[in-house]
Amino acid sequence: MDESTTGAVPPRRSGSFRARLVGLVPSAFYRQVSYLTAATAASQVVSLGATVLLARLYAPVDFGRFSIAVAVATILATAATLRLEMAVPLAEDDREAATVALAAFLLAVLAAVGLVAALAVTVLLTGSARVGLGAGLSIWLVPPAVAALGAQAAFRMLLSRQQRFGVISRTRFTASLAQNVVQLGAGRAGLGGVGLTVGFVVAQVWNTVAMWRSCGVRSVRLRDCRAAVARWRRFALLLLGPSLLNTATVSAVAPLVAVCYGVAVSGLFTFSTRILTLPATLVGQAVATVFYPKMAEQERTGVDLEPAIRRAVTGLAMLGTPFFGLVMLLGPDLFAVVFGEQWRAAGLISAVLAPWLAVSFVSSPLSTLMTVKKQLGRLLVLSVLETSLRFAALSVGVLRHRPMLGIAAYSASGVLICLYYVRWALRAAGSRLRSWAWANRGYLLVTGVGYPALLLLRQPLPRPWYVALTLALTLLLLGWAARWLWRAGRGGDGVPSPVARRVTPVAVGATE
Repeated sequence: MDESTTGAVPPRRSGSFRARLVGLVPSAFYRQVSYLTAATAASQVVSLGATVLLARLYAPVDFGRFSIAVAVATILATAATLRLEMAVPLAEDDREAATVALAAFLLAVLAAVGLVAALAVTVLLTGSARVGLGAGLSIWLVPPAVAALGAQAAFRMLLSRQQRFGVISRTRFTASLAQNVVQLGAGRAGLGGVGLTVGFVVAQVWNTVAMWRSCGVRSVRLRDCRAAVARWRRFALLLLGPSLLNTATVSAVAPLVAVCYGVAVSGLFTFSTRILTLPATLVGQAVATVFYPKMAEQERTGVDLEPAIRRAVTGLAMLGTPFFGLVMLLGPDLFAVVFGEQWRAAGLISAVLAPWLAVSFVSSPLSTLMTVKKQLGRLLVLSVLETSLRFAALSVGVLRHRPMLGIAAYSASGVLICLYYVRWALRAAGSRLRSWAWANRGYLLVTGVGYPALLLLRQPLPRPWYVALTLALTLLLLGWAARWLWRAGRGGDGVPSPVARRVTPVAVGATE
């Protein structure tokens, strides 16, 4: 099968580094991820620089209130769209995809209007503008955030299907710039958590308007939306339960942490995850944005997914491990030096969460494969199990009156769940976790011995020696990742070349 048919680039044994990088994956995939990664890198550089300043303008309690408002908006936005946006890549044609995206947007707007009415009624009944939940006055910014977040989810999926990743990249960068400028100005004005939330809402609205103007939904007839909702309603509702559970216990866990340990601890938790998710946003989110539409397309056309899945697992593992490993070993000191001594506790939380986020960095882009494979029942069961484990983990800290113990248990439960997602993704693609581990046994041996050894030697070793050994291990693993990238570009990484093969679709997971 030739290149024009498969859309893949055969491995190259000579040429520039860029040519070798292109040889890792189909060229279109490489360009698309590159667009998103470059723009995300620029926005994250801006965000990291701004965070250093924000850490000196805001207290942990301010970040706690901000995180609760954003978490509530994220959960409600997930419910508002009924997860219709996940049907956009699966639609039969672009016209139907645009109709589904517009329907999701309209649902988010209606939900926001309903929230405004609910808040107004609450004020009339209670006589207070502070509704509660620990967010303070920031709760009034939740309705516009719900509308913007729901619209973004739909429009981003549509732009991804249209392969207009340049638009996504530009809007992401400008929104990040707007958010940080507003938050810094609000911090100087002493607005506290409300100022952080205002910056967030401004950025989301900015991003939504920019994507709205570019994605082509304005040509869709409103009367077609009802039919689109009716067709995809069952699919979306099957995804809604797992999505809400996952959002409430992972990406929007701040209210739960605040209930268990207080708003200040919630602020420290949120600040630590804000920093730790930088690499996930930089690479993992870029891969996920391209990955889901691509996997959906290849599944429809019967293309073998195994080479892409194995390479994704290996590449993400090698890219994520050095960063999260460094935070696990030096987190408190790094946070104290960069952000100030008041954030040392956030560095300790980051060190505890690092193992989970390292595995999550690999599993998050792969988790959409369950949707592609229509394994929605399994996804629901896993989401219920994950929610139960995370609630139980945080409860341990409450019962023992030790927040760090609960956060450690929360991290451990996340590791178990994410490892299962990786195992399932490999199995669904026709591979096995055991065979992948054997193919990468040298790397896993070094990380499996190196990190525990350094953790044990943290106290006995003089501090300079400990830091030097940590940096040496980090540089070794970064070099290993670069070597794998180079060899993979030459077809020598020990996995099948990325030439797509057409296979007969089969039921996945029936025998597991």
